[in-house]
Amino acid sequence: MRHYLIGLLSLLLLSGCSWFISPPSRVDNPVIEGVNYVGITVTNLEQTEQLYRDATEVELIETDKLSNNTLINAVAQRSGVSVNTKLLRGVNAQLLLMQFDKTSEKAKASSFVDANGPGMAHLAFQVIDTTQTYQKILAGGASYIGSKDMMTNPKTHVSYAYVRDPDNIILEIEHVNIKPLNLPKPPKNERRIRHISLATGDMDRLVDFYSFLLETENPRRAGQYLHNEGEFVDNVSGLKDSEIEMAWFQVRNLELEIIQYHNPVPMVLDSPRPIDATGFNMIMFDVTNLESAQQMLLDAGGSVVTKTQLFNGGNTFFGRDPDGNLLGFQTLAAQSPFSAKNFKNNGVE
Repeated sequence: MRHYLIGLLSLLLLSGCSWFISPPSRVDNPVIEGVNYVGITVTNLEQTEQLYRDATEVELIETDKLSNNTLINAVAQRSGVSVNTKLLRGVNAQLLLMQFDKTSEKAKASSFVDANGPGMAHLAFQVIDTTQTYQKILAGGASYIGSKDMMTNPKTHVSYAYVRDPDNIILEIEHVNIKPLNLPKPPKNERRIRHISLATGDMDRLVDFYSFLLETENPRRAGQYLHNEGEFVDNVSGLKDSEIEMAWFQVRNLELEIIQYHNPVPMVLDSPRPIDATGFNMIMFDVTNLESAQQMLLDAGGSVVTKTQLFNGGNTFFGRDPDGNLLGFQTLAAQSPFSAKNFKNNGVE
């Protein structure tokens, strides 16, 4: 069985989410080296694991139970929190599925995140079309959001669809037809986790924040001056009269997408989503120096919400970006199963 990730050359050529490409501009030795994992709160660990493994071929790496963990208690703002976890790994990135034993009343009252947000809105898988990932995930219990038929961009030969898994969590599937690209050699791998997407009501504010935090001067952008809109966007998002702009940051092994829907405009939350609310709950960054990362977070306009303590076997603290998205900052040994260092050369090898 072939591995997942589409090779780096193919990634530049395919550019699945954008019509315009500019070179990356990160510093050579950034404080934030990569993404250890994206956290996802689910209602049924086994069901979600099975769906993701069958459709996207991520692998189960580790199962654990966290009981009364100091950092989780602090973020949840209550004591005695208990959560079961499963770490799923693709070739370039990891997902930490989390099922809480008891859900807070605030989490129960939290609505599902729509494509326009606000917050962590979707996770994208980019695959070669022959994997039939879109068909597999629908057969496994997910439901399509916009058009049932994938929407194809003839310029990039990439087809798109948004689906909701049984927990109403949005996944983006990108099918790539590599035949007309005439690549010098076939992609090394068939699949990758392309990005985690943050939907915001203030694109410039969030781009400025992540440009500083991730030490990236000129992130790739699309729709900045002329919004992407029309039937294509509507049929993917499932939202009528969509108008969007986007920006992307490559954080070593995983891309961070910032997306703003200028129409329909997302709601404004009066407080951050609880960690135990169903959906994406955190991005855990791999950092070289926690003190430097904390100062950069504050200087960029974010906030620190916990002290530094042991988590996943490494020193960790949590903060929030200006939209309230939960960000973890962590130093881990390279041999840790949670570490982004498991993925060499941006996950290409």
